Amino acid sequence: MFGFIAKYNFTNLRLGPSAVFRALESTLATSVTASSSACSQLVKYPYFVRRTRFQSLPVYRDIKNGNTRKLTVIRRIEGDLEALRSDLTQTFGPDTQITVKKLSQQLVIKGDCKRSVQEWLTKKGF
Repeated sequence: MFGFIAKYNFTNLRLGPSAVFRALESTLATSVTASSSACSQLVKYPYFVRRTRFQSLPVYRDIKNGNTRKLTVIRRIEGDLEALRSDLTQTFGPDTQITVKKLSQQLVIKGDCKRSVQEWLTKKGF
């Protein structure tokens, strides 16, 4: 049944550990240079919104005061919070109330605008 295995000579395929290490090293070197050049092209804003471990955007809906006060919270922000706040204000209008929480690196937007913020962040490339 497995007669073709007996005919094949596996001694020709044996590689020493140094050959395997060199192949792995060259593969890693090319992937690191490719990813570092890709990262340098992606960074075009003074802020970055890191995705969650399930690859979703960290935009949450917060309901307070017995379902009378609705807030949208953006978490996991790195970099300049004020720049993100000004970009959101330009996009959603100057009447939008956005609060910056510097200690927890969050933005709190008054109103339920979770879906529109997620779409905006996706268009920006986050």
